[in-house]
Order: sequence, then C-alpha cells, then structure tokens
Amino acid sequence: MIRKWAGQLTSIAVTLVLVLSLVFIGMRLLPGDAASLRAGTEASDAQVTAIRDSLGLAVPWLSQFATYWQGLARGDLGTSFREQRPVTKIVAERLPVTIQLALCSLTLTLLLGLGLGMIAGLNPGHVVERVVLAATTLGLTLPGFWLGFLLLLLFAVQRDWFPLIGFDTTGGTLARLHALTLPALTLAIPNAAQLARLTRAEVLELRHADFIRTARSKGLARGAVIQHITANALPKVLPLVALTLGGLLTGTIVVEQVFGLPGLGLAMLGAIAARDYPVVQGITIVVVLVYITVNALADALQVLSDPRLRYG
Repeated sequence: MIRKWAGQLTSIAVTLVLVLSLVFIGMRLLPGDAASLRAGTEASDAQVTAIRDSLGLAVPWLSQFATYWQGLARGDLGTSFREQRPVTKIVAERLPVTIQLALCSLTLTLLLGLGLGMIAGLNPGHVVERVVLAATTLGLTLPGFWLGFLLLLLFAVQRDWFPLIGFDTTGGTLARLHALTLPALTLAIPNAAQLARLTRAEVLELRHADFIRTARSKGLARGAVIQHITANALPKVLPLVALTLGGLLTGTIVVEQVFGLPGLGLAMLGAIAARDYPVVQGITIVVVLVYITVNALADALQVLSDPRLRYG
C-alpha cells in the first residue's frame, strides 16, 4: 500500500511539473508580445523595451523559468501584467464563482446521468430506453457554446425566466443558483449524456450477473434487487464522475464567456488574449491541482466502496 501511494505521489509530481512547464513554454511561443500589447500601437520602441524590462521579459527564457519555479516554491504565483495585482488575489476572487458553477453542474450531471442511465438499463427494449438513447445522443453531439446560446434564446430572451448575462456575487443563495441554472445546464447536458450511457451499460451487465439471478431466485423484491445493482454499478462510474468534475473546471472557459460569469474561465480567456503570463500560469496551477486531487479522492472512494479492490 505504501509503495502504491508513493507511486501515485510521484506520478502527481511529475504530471504537475510537466504541465506547468508546457504552459510556461507554450505561452511564450504564442504570437504577440505582452509588452507590445500593454504599451499600445502608438508606443515607441524605447517605451516597449522599458515595459519589457519592468515585466521581467528582457532576460532569457531560462532565467524566467528559474524565477518562475522559485516563486512557486515560495507559494508566489506572481503579479498580473494587466492588473498589477498578485495572481493569488485574482484567483481568490474568481475561484468561488467557478466552483459554484462546477458544483451546480455536477449535481445536475449526477441527477440526470445516473437517473436516466438506471431507467434505461432497467428497461431494456422498452420505449423509455430508446428515448433515453436518443436524448443522450443529442446531448453528446451538441456543441457547448451553441447549446448555451440556445438556452439563452429560449429561456432568457423569449421567456425572461433567467438573467441574460452576468452574475451578482453579492446576492443570496437562491439568486446565485437562479443565475447559474442555464450555465450549469449547458455544462451538465453533455456530461450527463455520457454518464447515462455508462450507467446504462453497467446496469445491463449487472442484470445478468450471478448474484442478481440468485437474489431474484430467493424472491427478493424488485426494489431490493435494484439496490444491489446500484451498489455494484456506482463504483464503476466513480472514475467518470471524477473526470467530469475535473473537466467542468476547464470547460467553464467557453460557458463563462457566453454567460458573462466572472470566474476563472473568463479570467483565463482575457489573460491569454493579453499575454498575461502569470495569470494563465496561476490559473493552470489551480485547475491542475484540483483535477489531480479530485481524481485521487475518486480512486480512494472506489477502493472503499468496492471490497474486491481492497483485497486486490
């Protein structure tokens, strides 16, 4: 067990170093210069050079890379080129909105995905299963940005049931949930479709398992049999749930842009356009850490929920 966890920690550390290094290099390979963008089109070469020196971009990449990792070792994510504020403060301001959106979307994903998957798996060949399969196929094929605009058109423009754009961070819980409904649905629908497909497949397989046939032969009620199927299907879908939560954090970039939500996704998009390297790198660190943590927790929960994995 110690060897297993040591291997996982090593894998996490290597993944983190590789991802952050690639982001550092990739941002500097993008066309455009942070100093030129900040100086404006009418700035002289001397002004651009002075701004580049002030931002620490005049030194070689290797020196910038060393300074970058020295800051990370101290817990310093740097200072935003555009806002001239610590990146940690920007992340602290933006992260709550993204987390609320991700949790709302995850809740809808679990309710729709597990519910529809169980219904379809328990009713093979029925019209209900065909409807679920058709709905999940549609959900998997719709692009996220198009789905977001469609929901805005139907429920914000034509019906005025939800706000068209924006998010009041000072509002109450119900007001925030109301504003996050359409964005959360936009993220949840394709993820729920994928989860429903996997759940249906697991339920169909478990319906013919030996222990289920034994339970039926003993005369157990349908509800008790369904509980057995559910308890054995959930551990197998946990990894997908973890990947979904991690993907929600990165998938918010487009959704936050469509709905004007002041989260990490919108901040990331603006930072990329402005070549604000510290903000892009800081947000990437947060997203990668959350993604890795969620997957580690999912692995632990899967082991705890499945005795066969514990014995293995």
